[in-house]
Amino acid sequence: MLAMLLFYCRPATSMIGAGGKDRLVTTSLAAETDTRLGVSAHALLAFAGGYLDAFTYIGHGHVFANAMTGNVVLLAIDLVTVAWQDAGRHFLVLVMFLFGIAAARLVQHEYIATAVRVPEAAVLTLEIAILICLSFSTSYGASLGISMAIAFAASLQVATFRQVNKQSYSSTFTTGNLHTMMRSWLAWLVAGRSPEDLQQAKVFAQICGMFFLGAVLGAYCTPRFHNHALWGECFFLLVVLVRVMLVRSKYLASS
Repeated sequence: MLAMLLFYCRPATSMIGAGGKDRLVTTSLAAETDTRLGVSAHALLAFAGGYLDAFTYIGHGHVFANAMTGNVVLLAIDLVTVAWQDAGRHFLVLVMFLFGIAAARLVQHEYIATAVRVPEAAVLTLEIAILICLSFSTSYGASLGISMAIAFAASLQVATFRQVNKQSYSSTFTTGNLHTMMRSWLAWLVAGRSPEDLQQAKVFAQICGMFFLGAVLGAYCTPRFHNHALWGECFFLLVVLVRVMLVRSKYLASS
């Protein structure tokens, strides 16, 4: 995995722009790759997101790897009920999620992007590497270290893959996706049966459905295989990684 990360990198250049100012601008190439991946790849990312949430909830102390809304609510309940240990666990998971968001966004910074050939592939490779290492851990059942590491890995994914068919979505939680799906269905039914609205409704129905199926498989595998259940998650992410490399190579060849 380390060799793959190094492959995606070039010698770094200075991150300080003219006048000493640092510009935090995401590269357009990353957004272009996001839209060119295709619905199937984004649906598979949603499948992986549901799988990972089921894994951490069942296997590691009822903590969500991706759904930070749930962790915020649980943290509030812990504080009110004076469950300090549980509150600390949910708080630290939230902190690691935020760190992962920052790391993923920095990889897409316009200056870092000159050193990293394919930011999406680098992020996926790091996520897979983290999950493979965790899969060999003997800690099972409310392991704070595993929950924090998975929250960091999951946030890398959610911050990197943000569009499907040029529409914002989330690959690791489904509230906004359900909203977009229902809005599109209603727009199609009420506002003239536009083919675009129907297509968008189908896309988000597929993404929501895949998230649910991923959670089902994660719920089935986790109590049976414990941390080894992460091998399935790594397989799904590896498929997306291959797709990312194919899309980016075609885009660079045509540009």
